[in-house]
Amino acid sequence: MRRLHVIGLLLMLWISPVPADLPVPPQVLDPQTVAESWNVIQQATANVQRLLTEGRIEEIPQQISLCSPSLRFLARSGGNPDSRAMVDAQTAAAFRLINDIAQSGLARLPQSVESSFKRLKDVLAELQTVFPEGDVHALIRFCPTHPQAISPRADISCPFCGVPLRIRGIPYTDLQATPETPRIKFSLSKGAAGAVTSGSAVDLEAVLADPSGRPVPPASLALLHAAPVRFLLVDQTLTDFHLLTPGAPGDAAAALTASFVPRLAGPYRLWVEAALYETGIPEYPHADLGGEFKVVDRARHDFLEVVSTTVGGFRFDLTFTGGNGGSPPLGQVSLMRIHVSDASGQPVTRLEPLMQAFAHLTGFYDDGNTVLRLHPLGGDILRADLRGGPWLAFKIRPPQTGFIRFFCQVRIDGHDLTVPLGINIVR
Repeated sequence: MRRLHVIGLLLMLWISPVPADLPVPPQVLDPQTVAESWNVIQQATANVQRLLTEGRIEEIPQQISLCSPSLRFLARSGGNPDSRAMVDAQTAAAFRLINDIAQSGLARLPQSVESSFKRLKDVLAELQTVFPEGDVHALIRFCPTHPQAISPRADISCPFCGVPLRIRGIPYTDLQATPETPRIKFSLSKGAAGAVTSGSAVDLEAVLADPSGRPVPPASLALLHAAPVRFLLVDQTLTDFHLLTPGAPGDAAAALTASFVPRLAGPYRLWVEAALYETGIPEYPHADLGGEFKVVDRARHDFLEVVSTTVGGFRFDLTFTGGNGGSPPLGQVSLMRIHVSDASGQPVTRLEPLMQAFAHLTGFYDDGNTVLRLHPLGGDILRADLRGGPWLAFKIRPPQTGFIRFFCQVRIDGHDLTVPLGINIVR
């Protein structure tokens, strides 16, 4: 799956751009058939409905904008001479309503969004009558490796690599989200779940499965910054963090393997990060190592905010745009920025790509159960010669109150640095 900028909304022409990094599958923004176009519209409008239900109004503009290229295709290709006038009228009405929804979403006006969205659904229902039923409700499948291989058929494989095509899904958000129904679980080998001793390597083996226990094939997992699976580990004081990329198995039943050297004695908690192509939403099932993981209470280990710190001779300063006393507001999308400077106070502009990003920000809530994974705005970094800094900007939507321990990972001058930061989310 590639990460694209959804840069605007159509009302015949593009209007003001909407910043976004929604990880959309190939050809969503450039449909080539009626079936592809309706597939995008059906998924994007279903996603808008979910965002409305969850009160995530400010995320609706980037999602509803995905309908615009598909509507343009339908406007060009749909209808016979008898229905041409209706197609023109309904697509024009749909563009106007998309514009209204986007503007109301940006202004955080939920009632206006709901009203325009209801009218849009009525317009689309009328437009559907012109097109074949099979195209309107088609499931689109694609090859993750060869995005040009796209088909509505379920019995076809990629003509380039022979891999069965996967159902194409559009994630409803690029921020913290929980699947309506968890689709991935994992089990650790008995040896990997044993004692954890400071300074002694721990070998990890995990097998992914669906809720029924059937192995999850690696080919069904979306690539998240160039890897289908990652392991996230932290000790119960939220001090020692490790991000690992396990060895990819050749078949669905094979174990994912990795190892780490804990700096502290256990327990540790291991989260597996993986996302199915069908949903595009990362899931984080977890298991404990070296005993039961219990985040220590604040009476014995106070969690303090850390918004400025120095690691490896470089200074990292975390700032926010608005919110409660400066911190990100609960349940709303806001911006966090990290500024990197050297020992002399000069801005650092030579951040190197690390796992296809100039930074990885992993946050653990003090409840020990909630994980946030954030990456800088701008999408995947696919060229090794590119450099970033001094500013790194992240979108965040805190799902709950509490303390978040962040670990920011960057690469400077060939050295990987892990930078601990911390913020409190309040109502």
